[in-house]
Amino acid sequence: MIRCVEVALIIPDNEARTALAILQRLGVGIGALERADLYRCEVAAAAADALVATLRGIETIFNPNKHAIRFRDAARPGAGEVWIDEQVSCAPRAVPVRFAGRPIDGVHGFERFTAWRLFSAPGVAAEAAVVAAATDLLLCNPAFQKASLA
Repeated sequence: MIRCVEVALIIPDNEARTALAILQRLGVGIGALERADLYRCEVAAAAADALVATLRGIETIFNPNKHAIRFRDAARPGAGEVWIDEQVSCAPRAVPVRFAGRPIDGVHGFERFTAWRLFSAPGVAAEAAVVAAATDLLLCNPAFQKASLA
């Protein structure tokens, strides 16, 4: 089964603030921008519910003083969102995948993304054309990254 886990900052995100300021200066019509690390995992059904707890125990992925962690309902970007492939993906295989050097039982493959959420107004997802423009102008470097849009 595929499970997506999002790890987002609960403290100010200077990278997102800087990207927002640059996109606004470039004329992209967005009012807010959020960023999160996203892990899309191929996991055995028996290990799926424990995945968040497992990731919560890996200090290089999750720090309770600065992160929130949650399951995502969908295994693809939502409205106003783009996922940038960091190309740290592991192809599915029979042995457990290693996160930060630790084997994770039940996980047979994973992909890591940076998820960007763009808003035209508070709580209002940006239109697809605006997300595409922001992706092309700043959020994705096609020389070594791949963007997945809603």
